[in-house]
Amino acid sequence: MWLPVLKAIAANLVVIISAFGFGTLLLLLLPDSFSRLTRSLCALIGGFGILGLILFVVGYLSFMRWTIAVVLVAGVALAIRSRLHPFGLRVRPGIIPAGIVAFVLTITALSGLLEPVGDWNIDTVGYHLVGPKVWLRDGIVRPIPDNMNTSYPSTVEMVFASLYAFGGDRAPGLSATWTLAFLLAIAAAVARRCGLDINGACWVAALIVTMPAVYEGSVGAFVDGIYAAFILVAIRVGLDATERKHFVAFGIFFGLAMATKYPALLALPALVFCAAWRGENGKTLRQMIPTAALTVAVACIVASPIYLKNWIFLGSPLYPPPAWVTQLLHVKYFPAEASRAFYQYNIERGKGHGRGILHLFALPFNLTYHTADFSGAGGIGLAPLAFAPFGVLASWREKFARRLALVAFLLLLLWFLTMQESRYLFHFYALSAAFAVLGWRYVLSVTGNRGRMLCATVVAISLGYGLFMIVKPQLAGLPAVFSASRAEQRRVTHIPFVQSFDYLNHDPQFTKLLILDRSVPAYYSDKDYVKPFGQWGEQVFPDAATPAEILVRLNELHVSHVLDVQSTVSGFVVPTNYPGLVLEFERPGQRVYKVVGNR
Repeated sequence: MWLPVLKAIAANLVVIISAFGFGTLLLLLLPDSFSRLTRSLCALIGGFGILGLILFVVGYLSFMRWTIAVVLVAGVALAIRSRLHPFGLRVRPGIIPAGIVAFVLTITALSGLLEPVGDWNIDTVGYHLVGPKVWLRDGIVRPIPDNMNTSYPSTVEMVFASLYAFGGDRAPGLSATWTLAFLLAIAAAVARRCGLDINGACWVAALIVTMPAVYEGSVGAFVDGIYAAFILVAIRVGLDATERKHFVAFGIFFGLAMATKYPALLALPALVFCAAWRGENGKTLRQMIPTAALTVAVACIVASPIYLKNWIFLGSPLYPPPAWVTQLLHVKYFPAEASRAFYQYNIERGKGHGRGILHLFALPFNLTYHTADFSGAGGIGLAPLAFAPFGVLASWREKFARRLALVAFLLLLLWFLTMQESRYLFHFYALSAAFAVLGWRYVLSVTGNRGRMLCATVVAISLGYGLFMIVKPQLAGLPAVFSASRAEQRRVTHIPFVQSFDYLNHDPQFTKLLILDRSVPAYYSDKDYVKPFGQWGEQVFPDAATPAEILVRLNELHVSHVLDVQSTVSGFVVPTNYPGLVLEFERPGQRVYKVVGNR
């Protein structure tokens, strides 16, 4: 039982060192004013993204364990060669906030060692780990026709693939421990730049790690936390950029964000404008254009492999494209009607409380008390609403803090006008925590002992609420880490059609599976599979729109077995005594057929 745990830990250690090694390539581009700690953080976070991009490019040629190993070894060699030792830094954090952060990260590490489970509504097994598993099995990175989500920017998923290759299925989940730490550390570094001391920066990290909305999107092989870390590093570099090489670094970090999630495309103009204005202080807008153009060009070059891949293999740089694009481009696997339905779903999901001016003014209150209305998970705590406005006012004379507040507002406004999905706002939540601690310090300075109790109560409510919302569900699964029987009970309860997958994966004659129901998570198949119909309406075969039209093509599909299930979207679809199929395994709601003979 402990062998998978040890493998996962070892793989994570190697990937961390390799990521840092690649990140050292960025050190010469960073501003000299950065502290040693900040430089180390930038190297770690940037190296994570560079590692993912290198694996992505290499994977389109060959994605075998040995090619992944070569990339990882190259990163480790760069780390050994570097003279910067991030783990030898001396920092004396505040005991209470550091203890809170350490406690949550420990819970995260333990829960990250659990086997991934869930149905098609859980993005972890829905697509974040499907791509890595399939690409490793096929030995090459290619679009998965039945799963359009795997064509999203996939820098982080490529790192998951390297973890999966050497650490097994537990390693990607365990990585949330240090990727979440990345987000907390760079947010604390930004807070330090705003004038907070080490203790104050630690309180910023404690407020962020106890935001249920941020936590849920940063663990379980989700990518939103590391995406926010890329954005924050870009902000940290961009707002202090004065030389061309600094703007190159800014472009690299933002390019990594663009190679991680599509929303970065919207944030790029706002951040480039703010950074270029600072870098060309005293010059006209026309004189700022070369600097801004350099940043945008670097960002686009860094992210280009992701978007060129979609264009070449799927017909559109953005995949799935808006429905009107399908009239101009030949888009594969995703019919126009499915595209319209998908974007309509996202528009409805991203409405929030509305986009009127009154809704904008009410947004701080609604994000605090009604985060679930923005597809959030539990809220962000009371402290940002209570203290962040005071923090903005108190730090307004400080140029960096003033520009940071402007960036935060522009990011919030862009989010408000487009898709109001809570997980796209993690970087703003982190910045709001920094201003909350600044405001907390300011309120204490003007109220003294009279306000101390009130401030302590607000912070305690924020932290206590967050810890309750985060720790309770995590603790429920921890017995499965230490007990084989509890682990088996967990997988039987939470893996759909688990009996059929266990039967198939242990059958030596099983070589390729036909999955007819679009709701079945293909992640649980350890062998190759064909899934003609995807979750969002993907259609792998343009001339076959129904299961009946697929069944007549069994010979050309070269499948050994067929999985037929009763689910929330359909009943059994294989007719009784269908020619060429023999019922080999049956449990309630699930049937496995073996393909026999030629039809």
